[in-house]
Amino acid sequence: MRRLKAAAQKHGRTELVEQLDDALHLGSSGLEILGAIRNIVADNREIIFTLMGPSSRSEVEEIITFADKMYGH
Repeated sequence: MRRLKAAAQKHGRTELVEQLDDALHLGSSGLEILGAIRNIVADNREIIFTLMGPSSRSEVEEIITFADKMYGH
């Protein structure tokens, strides 16, 4: 997440940085935080691919898949 935040800041994507920061302070449980991060990543896939490069596709999908497993989807 640090790499993503750094890349977003570098390219002026402050809204993504703010969303990620908010997610870390959102809930009282790890699952709430994980769910928020999952949604941010899923909603911003194309931006993340642009910021992090094509190799980020597998990482993004891993994050989403992991969160979905934790929620029983």
